[in-house]
This record gives sequence, structure tokens and C-alpha cells, in this order.
Amino acid sequence: MLTSRKIILSFCFFLFSMTSFAQSICANETVIFSEDFGNGTTASSHPDVVNLIYSATGSLADGFYRSINSTQQRPEWHNAPNHTPTGMNGKMLVINGRPDTFYVRTITNAMVGFVPGTYSASLFLMNVNTAGTCGVAALLPKIGLGIEYNVSASGTSGWVSLPSVTSASIPQSAVPAWVQLGGLFTIPVAAQRVRITLMDMVGNGCGNDYAIDDIKFATCPQGGPLPVEFLNITATQKGAGVSINWSTASESNNKYFDIEKSIDGSTWTTLSSLNGAGNSSTVKSYAAYDAKPVAGLNYYRIKQVDVDGKFKFSPVAKVKISIEKTGVSVLANPFVNNITVDFLSNSNQFVNVKLSDVSGKVISTEKWKLTKGSSRSMLNNVANIQRGMYILTVVDEEGVVIYNNKLIKQ
Repeated sequence: MLTSRKIILSFCFFLFSMTSFAQSICANETVIFSEDFGNGTTASSHPDVVNLIYSATGSLADGFYRSINSTQQRPEWHNAPNHTPTGMNGKMLVINGRPDTFYVRTITNAMVGFVPGTYSASLFLMNVNTAGTCGVAALLPKIGLGIEYNVSASGTSGWVSLPSVTSASIPQSAVPAWVQLGGLFTIPVAAQRVRITLMDMVGNGCGNDYAIDDIKFATCPQGGPLPVEFLNITATQKGAGVSINWSTASESNNKYFDIEKSIDGSTWTTLSSLNGAGNSSTVKSYAAYDAKPVAGLNYYRIKQVDVDGKFKFSPVAKVKISIEKTGVSVLANPFVNNITVDFLSNSNQFVNVKLSDVSGKVISTEKWKLTKGSSRSMLNNVANIQRGMYILTVVDEEGVVIYNNKLIKQ
């Protein structure tokens, strides 16, 4: 029965401004069909668009579309480029939606047809409205992705539908955000043709406006989703250290992550480990911290390890550490038994450290010697002070306050 065939929805969120990379629904895929809508600054129609009216210029009204290189086809919409990461002035479909099928593409694989097995289909979409457009009554785009196969040579009849996947309602956002919709589809018999259908699942009205890009249909020779689908990894200097952040779109049998570091881009050491979600079909965000970066380039990557010991690596993130002034980071706030402070200094120096309560009463003072580069010091005589708010102040040899922040004693 068709209703028993396995289908997996992979729904992936990420901000366009983040570092991103090509998203695959399954491992070792072979792309059979892809559509990125080309390049150019002049609007154009598209042969696979149905039930919408092409408009070359002006603000797009309900039921109209164009293929163009910017999402801002009405004044209140985001001014964003397409999703495809390569090429200048890449185009996409920009649509003022109406409730109907709006895209139909028939794919033939002339050499071998479509053998029985698992395939993936995916696309990227964006709610093009800026946050607050249309107010609380704003409609939110929701797109359905359908796959059909045909075993006949003519392809004029005999289409068999597989269970479709539908996105959640795509929210408005302050910055442009591309969302991936995709799924796995099992074709049970040899087929001659496959048909991709996109459907607008929302009614006419203010807010149902979206962009579509990078439609793809591919084989899935391993028959399942990627163990972990990384969305992004970033590394950012934070005080005296580096904050490493990454997120996953989905996880399957994921046991843990190793956070790895390199100072030359080739030799790697493990900073720390973090448990994964195991199995998840929603976006998960993770963070780690490198307390001792070096001056210059620092490289980071995530090693994801399955429950069976298999592993894969994320892309590499890098950050250049410039020590122009002394960086200070408190490792834990609130604190319990001690206050641990990390420093990133451009010279050997002494600093004066003072802990005060909110009335200004001095609780503890110490003088610490910092070494050039990364170092760590600890204020230990605070375990028995009362719970509450305190102020930690660090002053350098020239009397300049280099840190002054509130801390909480638990």
C-alpha cells in the first residue's frame, strides 16, 4: 500500500547571513535534476510555473510571479539575493501566493529510467515579508511538495502519487531566512518518469508571499537520511576566548560531538565533547568555548560520532585573534565556590582584581600576574560569602579598568 511507504520530512532553518553550505537530504546522493532559475537582472517567466500570472515589472499582486534576482518585488518585502551560493545576480521564483499548484516539472532519466529505491526531493523557500508586515492577521506561507512516478513509456497517463510533505507555516523574520523543505520518497517499481509538484497551501491575502530556489531531485543509494545534517558552524572571539557555535537540522543515531581545534589547519586536537540529541527532526543548537586561543588564526571543526562508532566532520570555521588589548572572560556566572577568570594579554603584566558588593564594600582584593597570550586565574576566597549580586573589577598596571561587571553568587 502506498500509505505504508516510508517518507521522512527534513525541515531545516538557517539565516542567510550565516556561513552555510550545500544541504543534502541523504548521504552519497547523485543529483538527477536541479533548478536554480539561472542568472540575470531582468525578470523572466518560467515554463514550469502553472496557475500563476507572470508580471515583468511593478509590485507583485496576488497570484502573480516573476523569476528575478532580488526578493524585494514589493516595498515591504526583504531585499535579499537568491539562495544559490555561487554566481552573480542569481535568480529565484518570487511569488505573491494563491491556493493552488504553482510548479510542475516532469523529469526523465533517459539512460536507465528510475530503478526501484529511495530518492530525495528538496527545495529552499523564504517568507519574503519583513517582520510585522500585514500585522497580526498576516498569512504565513506553507508549501506542499509532491512526487509522482510513471511506468509507461508515453507518460500521458498512469501517474502514481507518493505521500507528499508539507512545510510548517514559514514565519516572518527581521532578516532574510531561507528554509529547506525535503523528504525521502520510495519508488517501488522501475519507472520512466518522475513529476515534482509544488502546492501553495494557504489562501489569498496579505502575507502569503515567498521565494523558491534550488529545487533538487536525487538518488539516495544508502536508503536513509544523513546521520547528522549540519546547518552551520561559527567561531567568534568572545572576551579572552572563542565561542564555537553550530546547529543541526536533523540527527539520526547521533551519540556525541567532539569539538576539535587546530592552529595550522591540518593537525587537530580535541577541546571537549558534548552529547548529541540521538534522534531529532528539529533544529538543534550547540555551543562550546575555547578558553585558550592563540594569537592569529584558530581553526575549529565538529566531529560527529554515531552510536555504532562511525563519524563525520563538519566544515571548518576559523577566527583570527588579535590581541590589541587585554581580553577578560569570567568562566561561570553565577559562581558557587570560586571565580575563574580567563585572560588574553599582549604582554606579561600585573592586574589588580577587586570583588565588591552592590553597596561598594570591598569583599576581596588580589594582584595577579598575567603571561603573554592565554592565562587563567582564580579568586578562591569567596565560597562562604552570602548569596547575591557582586561587582568584579579588573584594573591594569596603568590604572585602566579592563573589566567591570556584575556577578551572581549562588
